[in-house]
Formats: sequence, structure tokens, C-alpha cells
Amino acid sequence: MSDTFERIADWLQRVALLDVSLEELIEGLGTRLVEAGVPVVRISQGRLLMHPIIGVIDVTWDADAKRTNSDIYPRSGLSDGLAIQEKSPFADLNDANQEIAKSQSHLRGMELADVVTDLPFIHDDLTDPDTLEKYPLYRRLAASGITGYVALTAPFGKQAVMIEEMEEGYLGSTISYATRRRSGFTPREVDGFRRINMPLMAALRIVTEKFFVSEVMEAYLGGLPSRAVLSGQIARGDVQRIDCALFYSDMRGSTELSQRLSPEEYVAAINRYFDCVAGAVLEYGGEVLKFIGDGLLAIFPFDGARRTPEDMCAAALSAAREAFQRRDDFAADLAVDFGIALHTGEVIFGNVGTEKRLDFTIIGAAVSKVSRVEDMTKKLGFPLLATGAFSARIPEPAQKLGPQTLRGFDEVADIVAYDIAD
Repeated sequence: MSDTFERIADWLQRVALLDVSLEELIEGLGTRLVEAGVPVVRISQGRLLMHPIIGVIDVTWDADAKRTNSDIYPRSGLSDGLAIQEKSPFADLNDANQEIAKSQSHLRGMELADVVTDLPFIHDDLTDPDTLEKYPLYRRLAASGITGYVALTAPFGKQAVMIEEMEEGYLGSTISYATRRRSGFTPREVDGFRRINMPLMAALRIVTEKFFVSEVMEAYLGGLPSRAVLSGQIARGDVQRIDCALFYSDMRGSTELSQRLSPEEYVAAINRYFDCVAGAVLEYGGEVLKFIGDGLLAIFPFDGARRTPEDMCAAALSAAREAFQRRDDFAADLAVDFGIALHTGEVIFGNVGTEKRLDFTIIGAAVSKVSRVEDMTKKLGFPLLATGAFSARIPEPAQKLGPQTLRGFDEVADIVAYDIAD
């Protein structure tokens, strides 16, 4: 007859094939351990990610609070003194993983599976005053009544990643278990945690890499394209029509800046501009579809229910004003300038390219028009312009600038200017 840990190992293999979240996996593991009489009150999982924005994902299950919390630490924050850098069991296990990687660097692929079998782990008594001096975490856990602590890890291959000024981090996952039983975990329980560690780490890798793929796609493609790809809208020529408010922005003086600044300073200026504009768009519910050199194209889609044309046009206008407010927060020597144009209309969003290289793009007369209106911000001397079609959706009055001829369009367009402050 199988014991508790054999049954949990079987369950983990089945879970790995399902579409579950990391939080569901950790909470399910904790629940099953408790139901089987293993007095776990806390489970914590951490994984370093090779992601352009996210550095570490951490999930903690608390049996007493009946709550599972997720924390995502950005790459940029890992070198700024976050607690995650302090001396900790997870950090020491990561170092041990790196030693394994170095010692087995001559092996390839399947050879690793035959030799990397006895993975490092930690089992400590948190009622021992000397043990509490090992890590600040131990002192915090002991203060909450934790008496026993076990942590295990597993490397995911041999690949490592550099994060900011931190030392090289080894790709893998680490898990810890804590108890308040006076005598801590029994040898049988520690052995059980070690026995389920491999199937658990396999499930963790699958679940976290699903998260990783989704987040990477959103970081590089944007929310709408990434959801389209993950939902199967991936064939070349697949398109959809979208009614939306369009938001187009272009940075001022970028050519002059590129000649005056070093490459690093120039990229920093571009990123400050995108922090102002793209950050505002995302904050107000828009979709950033394209970074076009030093320009940006975004939409605020209508759905006729929760995202009405009036609400989305108001959100687009608020995002534009927020972008200018963010610009004004920079010191004079770091200032960036830009224009913004707003319009409404139907766009065609689709998958274009060759058989081997595809891209999502947005096309249509409305896209061309909003970019031409942004061109007019320089000619007319107003940083925030909109078409008459857009202003008709907004009750707030705007300064009418009259019909204007737009490059590439036969008909003239009514243009209005909005104040950049509310």
C-alpha cells in the first residue's frame, strides 16, 4: 500500500499535465499534506526567471490564514537592497546548485539525469538559539512560532542568468516547508519531502514556464497580440476588426539627441519617454501595440459593454494628460518632449509577414490618420490634438482649430486641441 508521499508524488505528476496556476499548485500541495497528517503550516516557493522585467517569482502558502500570496520582484529591484538578497536558505541552496553546475559542466543533456540525483537540502531546528543565527528569516519565523524548517531545491538544466549587479543566478526552483510542532519535522517527513521533490520540481518548472512564456510574450508583443497567439490566432493572414480610440505619440528632437548623447544616454532618454507615454496608456487600460522607433501606437478597444466608446475616449484623453504630467516630473536636464494625437475608428489587427517570420500589426485608414494628426502637433503648436470624430465622444470642450489638410488624405479633417492639464 502506498504511503502519503507516494500518493502526493503521483498527484504532482497528474497536476503537471493540467492548466493550473502556481498558486493553485502550492496551495493544493499544502492542503494534501495537512489532510494526510503532516503538520505543515507554511510552504514557500521561489524561482529566478530569465525574463526582461521579472527577476524572481515567489509564492507562499499560509495554512493559518488560509491564504496564498504571490510576490514578483523586478530585475531592476534585485540590486537595490531588497530583502530577497539577504543571506537566506534559498540563496545558499542556489549557491549549492551553482557548485553542482560547475562540477558537471562537462556533461551534456541526458548525462546529467544519471549523475545529479542527490540534491542539496536544509533541515534545521528553529528552537535552537545557535541555529537562529544562521539567517534573518529563521528569527522572523521563530518569532511566529515556527519550530522546524526544511528547504529543498533542484536545478533546471545548467543555464544561469545575470541580473543587474547581482552575481550569476542559477535557473531552478527552491521550496521550503515549516511547522509549529514542538519537535519539528520527523525524519520520515523529511525523507518524504525529499521523495516528492523531483515530481514537485517537474510540476513547478512546467507551471512557472507557462507563466514565463505568457509574461515574455506580453512584454514583447503587448497584451492583445500575446493573448491572440496563446489562444491559437497565429496563422498568417488571421485578422480581426476592432473599433477603438487610437493613441499615437512621437518623441521630439530624437535625431538631435542621438547625435549629442552617448548610446547609453540616448537609450535612457528613449526609455524615459516610453515610461511617460506607454506607462500612462497601460495605467488607463489601453493596449500598447507598437514601439515604432521613437514613436508609439496604442489603442483603447471598445466592446459595447464594459468598454464603451465614451469611456475609452475619456481614458485615452486621461492617459495623454498623465503622460505629460509624468514628463513634467523629470528634472530639466532629463526632460523629454513629445506630441500626442487621438482619433477613433475601425482598425484591422492581424498577423502578417513571411512563412518564417510573423508579426502582429494594426493597419487601416484610421491608423494613418492618427499619425498624420500627430504630425500636425508641430505645425500647429499644440502638443495634444484630436480629430472631430474623437472630440464628439468627449463632453469636455476643446479648442477648435478648423479643417486641416492631412498628408496623404484627399479630404480635410476637423482638428481640435486639448489642454494637457485637466
